[in-house]
Amino acid sequence: MLSKIKPPLVLTLICTVISAALIFVYNATYVDTTGIITDSLKEGLTEIYGEAEYTMLKNEDGTVLTYDGITSVIVNDKKQVSFEVIADGYAKKGIHVLVGVSDNGVEGISFIELGETPGLGTKVRDDSDFVKQFLGVKNDEYEFSAVTGATFSSKGMKNAVNTALEAYENHREELINE
Repeated sequence: MLSKIKPPLVLTLICTVISAALIFVYNATYVDTTGIITDSLKEGLTEIYGEAEYTMLKNEDGTVLTYDGITSVIVNDKKQVSFEVIADGYAKKGIHVLVGVSDNGVEGISFIELGETPGLGTKVRDDSDFVKQFLGVKNDEYEFSAVTGATFSSKGMKNAVNTALEAYENHREELINE
């Protein structure tokens, strides 16, 4: 009887010890990047506005300033505003972009991460004409052409841009005067 119970008990013990070790290592090495302008964000900001001093806006309690659909708001020393947006495309939360917005409309878009289907959904990043059609857009009333074969990803990009435009329109004064 003991010979039949012993192997599963030993295996359970080994799995428990390994799981505990993994949890310990994860907690010991985890770095929280909330509220920090990471290298990928800095590259995206530089792509949109060029070299500048960038600051992630925070609430009075020190938490990152967010709006509905906006992960963070970043401004530079020239009072240019960028919104970090994570939107649904074909993949849930598959589109992670920075959208630079000013009174002139969309200034630029930079992809931070794209979790869409390779070769299909990723066409929204690879087709420069697709991204260019958003430049200068000032509100959500515009025509746009979806990328063939990437309809959901195209609509996700449009939603991301519209989210940034709406946030800028609704919070323009407080963002520029900070």
